[in-house]
Amino acid sequence: MKKKSALKGLTLMTVGALFSSLLAGPTAFGDPIVWSESKAGLEQTAAHTGPMSSVEVEQFADDFFNRPEIKKKLVGAAFTIVADNKVLLNKGYGYSDLETKTFVDPEQTIFRMASISKVMTATAVMQLVEQGKINLDEDIEKYLGGMTITNHTGTPVTMRHLLTHTSGFDFTDYISSNNGNHVQSLTEFIEANLPTVIRTPGESYRYDNFAFNLQGYIIQRMVGYPFEEYIQKHIFEPLNMKNSDFLMSAQVKKQLATGYGTNGQPKEQYPNDPVIMPDGGMFGTSGDIAQFMLAHLNEGSYGSSQILSKTTIEEMHRTQVEVQEQVPTMALGFEKFYRHAYHGQMVIGKGGDLPGYHSWMWLIPEHKIGGFVITNSDASQDIGEELFTAFMDHYYPQEKQKAKDWPLHSNELDQYTGTYRYLRQPYLFFDIVKQKGELSISGPNGTHTLKPVGDQLFVDEEGNQAVFKKNSDGKITYLDYILPDSWFGKIPDLPQYSDVANDDYAGAIYRSTKLFMSQHNEKRSTHYYPDEAITRGEFASQLIQFANLRPSDKPVVFKDAEGHKYASAIQTLADLGILVGTSTEMFDPDRKISRQEAATILWRLSSSVDLPIISAEIADQPAPWAVDAVKFLVGAGIYGPDVTKNEEGIVNYRSQEPLLRKESAVIWDCFSRILTSGL
Repeated sequence: MKKKSALKGLTLMTVGALFSSLLAGPTAFGDPIVWSESKAGLEQTAAHTGPMSSVEVEQFADDFFNRPEIKKKLVGAAFTIVADNKVLLNKGYGYSDLETKTFVDPEQTIFRMASISKVMTATAVMQLVEQGKINLDEDIEKYLGGMTITNHTGTPVTMRHLLTHTSGFDFTDYISSNNGNHVQSLTEFIEANLPTVIRTPGESYRYDNFAFNLQGYIIQRMVGYPFEEYIQKHIFEPLNMKNSDFLMSAQVKKQLATGYGTNGQPKEQYPNDPVIMPDGGMFGTSGDIAQFMLAHLNEGSYGSSQILSKTTIEEMHRTQVEVQEQVPTMALGFEKFYRHAYHGQMVIGKGGDLPGYHSWMWLIPEHKIGGFVITNSDASQDIGEELFTAFMDHYYPQEKQKAKDWPLHSNELDQYTGTYRYLRQPYLFFDIVKQKGELSISGPNGTHTLKPVGDQLFVDEEGNQAVFKKNSDGKITYLDYILPDSWFGKIPDLPQYSDVANDDYAGAIYRSTKLFMSQHNEKRSTHYYPDEAITRGEFASQLIQFANLRPSDKPVVFKDAEGHKYASAIQTLADLGILVGTSTEMFDPDRKISRQEAATILWRLSSSVDLPIISAEIADQPAPWAVDAVKFLVGAGIYGPDVTKNEEGIVNYRSQEPLLRKESAVIWDCFSRILTSGL
């Protein structure tokens, strides 16, 4: 989970997190070895001795954290390793606070655990499954107390779907419009943000923050008292997790490590919103996480406490979602990220990311080994993957083997060609075309060749696996490639616009069309109207589609937007402070938007999500309120052939002219490039 205070409660995994962190997080996780997590696969591992002694593990950890490239980006970290029902290492590195030069104490320094919270919530759900209070495969509406979820598929959502990020919800990430004057409860949050089921539950994988908050709500309904009290009583206390809490108490604040940005500056501490967040609101220490891992690796027991049965633990750890065995996706609450480093082992894990805090926990149940690392700086957000990879390379080395050839005829490759769009954020997509015996895939990581190595399984020249999924009709519908937290859905073929010339705008027009078009086939216009001006309301609608924001259902604050077709989009951006009216009561949704107004909206969004704000000299004279915004767009290169330059080569943005539809396409195309490739 992430929270961006600048957006008045915009929390991870919506615009702020996805824009500023998710894309900089885990990416490639394939491997040229087509491995299996079956026992047969384990027997082929070159070595799996694992960590054996505290002295040796500490030497490994010290060597890693003393690497110059690690020290350069580290503020502080806590690292723990457990094996054979013992804690082999629990050690702090660096500082919990730079100003006071306070060192990280692994037993006392509290960190925001972010999405590590999800495995606590999942464990609590499984306790209620054991008690017969929840059935993993029944319609969750049975547990919602009369609350209903709009479902367009005819297939009910179950708790198993919630636990595996396969709910089919339209909005799995969320925003909160809390302005700090109201402490929003979990119940209020759930009631205000119920999504709609638009994909058949169980059909596709898309990281789902809302699903885990919904689990927390169900837990407290089933037990009759608050979620945080249940976790404290049935997980934290039995496991002696004395420094863990879902409530930001005075004690938590006192022990909480300061989070730092990529620029090394401390971040202002922020409250959780809702106040209790089952998906990402946990606070804790690495010492407490060690005890949690020990319970999961010891058939549910820790000391004299038994939090789950052996059978339930095995079910939680079992792979539940996969396109095929070689490419596992999810267990119950546990993820299958960083697969490139598994080296033939059956690994489950959980990551967590919040502004200033980044973590990764991994378990190897077969060998009763677990590891956890957490840092307090955005500059060190990739340390989790680097440490895990170093750990597996050191303790479970495996010689890379050349993938076997799997020849495909040209007509067999046809089924894979097309455009695949990221289910979590629509501005990410891949285009696939066929070439001799192989596929060419182009997207945010450039153009690569996919070589077939198995049934619907390919590998690129860098070793990244790509696996395709068919629907019940035998048609390819999903792609699992590069990004570990969501599949890509195949979208219909692009329309061919009769009024779009083969000019400098054409590429941007068709790329932005991929961003905004529906996932499903529908009647499509043959006209784009590239030279028409876009309205203020339509630009607002495009922005929330671009950011995949849930449209607001609040009353519209602008009188002239009431009942308007873009009313919910306008209100969503007004809630976030990104849109303001032409007066205190009016928005003028049908008025043509000027180029400087569009620039100001994007500048506010970029400022709110911590994108670097750069500037440039400009030749024209925007309105005083738009000067910084226009300079930002020019400096960021968010413009196309629509601008002119003076004799000195300085850009005239034509700030006060209307923004044409083709020029809007250029804006979204450029902004997508920045979010995927950086400034």
